[in-house]
Amino acid sequence: MRLLYLYIFNEFLKLILAFTPNNTVWGHINALAGSRIYYTGGVIPNATIWKSIIDFSNTPNQMATQSKEFYYLDVSTGFKINGIIPWVDLSSSSIIPPHSWNAFSLCGSDNSTLVMFGGDFGSTTPINLVFTYNLKTLQWSNPVTSSQPPNKATRSACDFRTGKMYMFSGSSNTVNPTMNILDTKTLTWGVGSIIGAPSGRYDYTVTLLSNGNIVYIGGVDSSGVVKLLTIPLYNINDDTWYSMTTTGYLPTPRGHHSSVLTKDGRIIVYGGYIDRITLVPVLDDLVVLDTGGTVFTWSKANVSTLSPPSRCYHSATLVNHYMIVLFGRNDLYLPSSTMNEVYILDTSDKFDYKWISEYKIDEPVPTINSTYTNNNTNPDTNIALIASTVVLAFLFVLAICLLIFFCRKRNRNILLISGSNEQ
Repeated sequence: MRLLYLYIFNEFLKLILAFTPNNTVWGHINALAGSRIYYTGGVIPNATIWKSIIDFSNTPNQMATQSKEFYYLDVSTGFKINGIIPWVDLSSSSIIPPHSWNAFSLCGSDNSTLVMFGGDFGSTTPINLVFTYNLKTLQWSNPVTSSQPPNKATRSACDFRTGKMYMFSGSSNTVNPTMNILDTKTLTWGVGSIIGAPSGRYDYTVTLLSNGNIVYIGGVDSSGVVKLLTIPLYNINDDTWYSMTTTGYLPTPRGHHSSVLTKDGRIIVYGGYIDRITLVPVLDDLVVLDTGGTVFTWSKANVSTLSPPSRCYHSATLVNHYMIVLFGRNDLYLPSSTMNEVYILDTSDKFDYKWISEYKIDEPVPTINSTYTNNNTNPDTNIALIASTVVLAFLFVLAICLLIFFCRKRNRNILLISGSNEQ
């Protein structure tokens, strides 16, 4: 009985102290660093208005505001999607104004820095468009960079060897085929070649392969949603563009999907819309591009489990063989702003993908360089730790008192019943 009380108390304590991201439904950004997936920003919709919209190409401010939340998902521990998810809130440490649709990568010196560039900041865009979060000091900064390009909402890939962050085209007043390169170690900007580059576009995905090729999949250009038969590639080693004509299954053209890279060279593409105005989702929402051969090959994933509602504007991160999908929406389905939408795809069997309800630690989570240690603890972290300790101590004492009370009451009842039987 005492063990039952302790178990109930432990679960109750987890529920009280748990943090759940609020309101960030789409347009958020994410980056994996060691055993943590960091998330920040995103769009907070006015659910009443958004559910009645049929043209999503123009989004006035009254339809949505933006978030400045900053938090991470701890993937060093297992969890169930219908249980308590190990979120950790870091919002109090953030100096970034509300934002969405930003470029965001793990990069910088020793690959110990999260780097964010540009995006939508609402009515007030900061002068310096680069924000960095140091994973050792747990501090944000807003540095001045040399030759900063105009603001745009784009995607990024980081070369860990050089600390350079590559951003192609993106959404702004004009959509041009430009390659902006930020040296995150020196905080200087450069430009890459656009000879042989594809048309300017946005809402695509970027995947950096081990051979130095950045793979650009889908998106929207001046002609509409980009077809997936021919894939643009940019090589960071020699600053050259070329195209790859794929074979196999031809996926539906799509925008604002997600893509993750497996250890064996599969790019798993999930979700996306067919039309940016209507946000109608693709029907073949899980397709795979095999980059292992000299010619890339598409296939439609075989999924043996029930799938979540197809979506766009979500995020996806691969941890070992688990693809963790967060938030998103489609033309018919707008989640509640307080819902905790997390989905997990098991990608271990390339012939049988499964949506599952539990993330397990089957193998150690890979680390970049080494585990980040912090000798200069963030003051906000100290405050939160002290407050949590006080609450824990109070609840622990309360639980002990309740246990003693119930045990004594139970023993007294037993004595009374025994005495009654003897009469």
